[in-house]
Amino acid sequence: MRELLPEQSRAGADAANAALLTFKAKTAPRRRGYGKCFPCELLLAEASSEQRADFDAVVDDQDFGHSEVLYRATAPVGTVHFIQMGAVKLLRSGPAGEQRIVRVLKPGDSAGIESVLSHTYEHTAIALGDVRACSIPVALFLKLAAGSGRTQMWLLQKSLTALKEVETWLLQLAGGSIPANVRMARLLLKLRANDEDHIYRLANKEMGDIVGLVPETVCRIISEFGRQGIIAKDDCGSIFSKRYFRGNIQALKKIAENI
Repeated sequence: MRELLPEQSRAGADAANAALLTFKAKTAPRRRGYGKCFPCELLLAEASSEQRADFDAVVDDQDFGHSEVLYRATAPVGTVHFIQMGAVKLLRSGPAGEQRIVRVLKPGDSAGIESVLSHTYEHTAIALGDVRACSIPVALFLKLAAGSGRTQMWLLQKSLTALKEVETWLLQLAGGSIPANVRMARLLLKLRANDEDHIYRLANKEMGDIVGLVPETVCRIISEFGRQGIIAKDDCGSIFSKRYFRGNIQALKKIAENI
């Protein structure tokens, strides 16, 4: 085999190094320095310089694609995720083993924080659309929180907010004497993406499980809302049409309040 000339060897090595650097740049996680995320600010407000260095070394942003699993119920708790962009549905198994959505998390919410004092996750967390989260190893999270009174108070507030949200889902969405169209309007508002007119689109069965309706009834109400111009869906098969409705938010609010 012909030996490479020194210049050729160097050129090949330079090309390989350039390719490696490009690969690393594409695959390396974005490091999230403190001050860019509210929970991070709290955690580091009373941290030592050594703890800040540890934090910067391991805490990063993570991107999750649509339907990607952040973690599964009963898996060992390893990471707490603070949602920066997108939405995450939390599923829990029913008595017969069926998976049901119990909450939908939005930017500013946390995924897995209710399990930080447990050994396993309580829910399965799945991305709705593209999601970005600030992900903190639970061991580091607990270590920093132990030395921060502000963080402990914030955790208590988040726990109370999560409990209130669960109660809201039960009282406003889970059947009883509330008309089906009212429950569906309330659910669609809960699935609203931030302050926009985009509404995260779930399967008819998933929506039916949340509000206590069979998929056929959900389909009928969605179709009726469409005929009334309250929601719109694009049937061209685009990514947007598969993941979102466009909603007339004022019209949905009017139906949701009509008890």
